Amino acid sequence: MRERILAKFLFWLMDAYVVELLRSFFYITETTFQKNQLFFYRKSVWSKLQSIGVRQHLERVQLQELSQEEVRQYREAWPAMPICRLRFIPKPNGLRPIVNMSYRMSTRAFGKEKQAQHFNKCLKTLFSVLNYERKKHPNLLGASALGLKDIYRIWRTFVLRVRTLDPAPRMYFVKADVTRAYDAIPQDKLVEIVANMIRHSENTYCIRQYAVVRKGRQGQVYKSFRKQVSTLSDLQPYMGQFVKHLQDSDGSALRNSVVIEQSFSLNESSSRLFDFFLHFMRNSVVKIGGKCYVQCQGIPQGSSLSTLLCSLCFGDMENKLFAEVQKDGLLLRLVDDFLLVTPHLDQAKSFLSTLVRGIPEYGCMINLQKTMVNFPVDSGALDGAAPHQLPAHCLFPWCGLLLDTQTLEVFCDYSGYSRTSIKSSFTFQRVSKAGRKMRHKLIALLRLKCHGLFLDLQMNSLQTVCINVYKIFLLQAYRFHACVLQLPFGQHVRKNPTFFLGIIFSIASCCYSILKVNNAGMTLRIKRASGLFPPEAARWLCYRAFLRKLAGHSVIYKRLLGTLRTAQRRLGRKLPRTTMTILKAAADPALSTDFQTILD
Repeated sequence: MRERILAKFLFWLMDAYVVELLRSFFYITETTFQKNQLFFYRKSVWSKLQSIGVRQHLERVQLQELSQEEVRQYREAWPAMPICRLRFIPKPNGLRPIVNMSYRMSTRAFGKEKQAQHFNKCLKTLFSVLNYERKKHPNLLGASALGLKDIYRIWRTFVLRVRTLDPAPRMYFVKADVTRAYDAIPQDKLVEIVANMIRHSENTYCIRQYAVVRKGRQGQVYKSFRKQVSTLSDLQPYMGQFVKHLQDSDGSALRNSVVIEQSFSLNESSSRLFDFFLHFMRNSVVKIGGKCYVQCQGIPQGSSLSTLLCSLCFGDMENKLFAEVQKDGLLLRLVDDFLLVTPHLDQAKSFLSTLVRGIPEYGCMINLQKTMVNFPVDSGALDGAAPHQLPAHCLFPWCGLLLDTQTLEVFCDYSGYSRTSIKSSFTFQRVSKAGRKMRHKLIALLRLKCHGLFLDLQMNSLQTVCINVYKIFLLQAYRFHACVLQLPFGQHVRKNPTFFLGIIFSIASCCYSILKVNNAGMTLRIKRASGLFPPEAARWLCYRAFLRKLAGHSVIYKRLLGTLRTAQRRLGRKLPRTTMTILKAAADPALSTDFQTILD
C-alpha cells in the first residue's frame, strides 16, 4: 500500500507538475542531428527561431493565404480533409518544416472523428494502390532505391558485371542532393505522372486487409496488419488461394504464422482514387501561426505519400533525360540523393552540368555544397560552380555508405554518430526482466546493421568484410554500455557476470549466422579454426571490440574483462597466422577513428 501511494504521488509529481512546468517555460523538440535526444528551447528564443523559419518557408514555398470564408468553403467542399499544423525541427544550419498530418484541428474543434478516420483510410488505400502499380511497373521509379535491400541488389549486380571486364575501367563518381526536393516539385507534373499510373488504366482495385500473427524465436507473439491490392485480373477471391499465393511469393515470411482476413473491398475505382489524390494535392490546408494557407507548389513533408510521390516524380525525369547513362554505368537515387557511377568521363560531366543548370520542369535544383565528384571539374564549364572534389581513389560517401571508387567495395559510414550520444539513439523502457529485454534489443539492433552490403564476400574482399564486422561489434559494445547504464537499481554487472558475458557471446554467434546466410554456397570453415572466415574469427573480432570499449570503464566491467582477454588469447592461438594478420589489421584503431568522437 505504501509503495502504491508513493507511485501515485511520483506519477502526479511528474505528469501534472514537472511536465507542465517544463511545457510552460520551454519548447521541447527532437532534432535532425542528435538522434532521439530532446532539446529544450526557452519560449522566447524558440518564438524568434520559429518566426525566422516561417518567413523563410513562405519565401521558398508558394503558399496562398486563405480568408475565413475560403477556409469554410474548403471545409464544405471536402469535409474529411484535415487542417494541418506546420512545425519545425532544428537542423545544424536551419529549421526543417514538417507538416503534422496526424494533428487534426478540425477533429478536435468539431468532433468529426469519423471524417478523420475516412480521410486516413482513403490515404492508406491510395498509398497501397500506388505501391501496387509501382511493383507492377518497376520502371516508373527510374533509378530509385527503396532502402538498403534495393541498394544491395542493384549494387551487387553492377559490381559483379564490372569485374568481368578486363582491364577494369576507371570509375567516375558524382553525388548530388536536390535542394528542398519536397517543396519544389511542380504539382501539375506530379498530377500528370499519377494520372498516367492510375487514372488512364481505368482499373477497379480490390483491397484486402489481413493480419499476420507470428511466433518469434524466443516464443514471443508478434502481430502485424497488412493490405494487399489486386485488380480483377489477378484477384485471389478465396482465402485459401490467397494464402497459397503469399506462400509462393515469400513462404519464409509466413513460417509459424496465422493469417486472418479482416476486410475485403472490391470496388475501389481508379477514377475515385485519382479524385481523392487531386483533392489531397490541391486542397491541403496548412495553419501557420494564426493564418491558414493552401500549398500551390510541392508536397508536404510528413505525409505517408511524400517519399513515394517524390520518387515517382524524379523517376519520370530519369526515364526521359538520363536513360543513356545506365548503359555502361549505374545511376542510383535514394529519394532525392543521386549517385552516378560511370566509366565515361564525358557522361559524368554531362550529368553534373545538367543537374547544376537545374531541371525546372521537375523542380530539380541541386545543392552544390553537398555535391561531390572524384574527378577534376572546370568551374567555367559550370558557370562558376565548383562541387567538392575528392581524390580519384577514395572512399566516396553516399547515404550512410562509403564506396571504394577503385574496387567498388562497400563500408558503413559511422560519421553520423560523431558528437552524438549512443544513449539517445534508441529508447529504453522501464520493464520487468530488464536484462532479458536488453539482450533482445541488442540482438535486434545487430540484425539491422549486419546487412549483405557489408558482409557479402563475393562483392567485398575478406579484409573489407573483417573491417565491417569489427565496426559492427564496436558499435554493439557502445550500445551494450549504454544499456548497462540504464538498468534498474541493484542490477549490476558484478552481481551476474555470466549473464552479461552470455549476451556478448550471443552477439558474436548471431553476427556469424547472418554472415553465413549472406554467403550461402561459400565454404567459410574447413576444419577447426581454418578456412576463409571461421566462427573463431568472428568471436575474436567481437571480444577485441568489446575489450576496446569496456576497458575504458574498468570499474563497471572488472569481472568481464579478464574472461574476455583469456578467451581472446585462446582464439588467437587457434587461428592460423595469416588469418590473425587480417584480423589485427581490421581491428587497427586507426580505421575506426569515427568512434572516438562519440560522446559516451
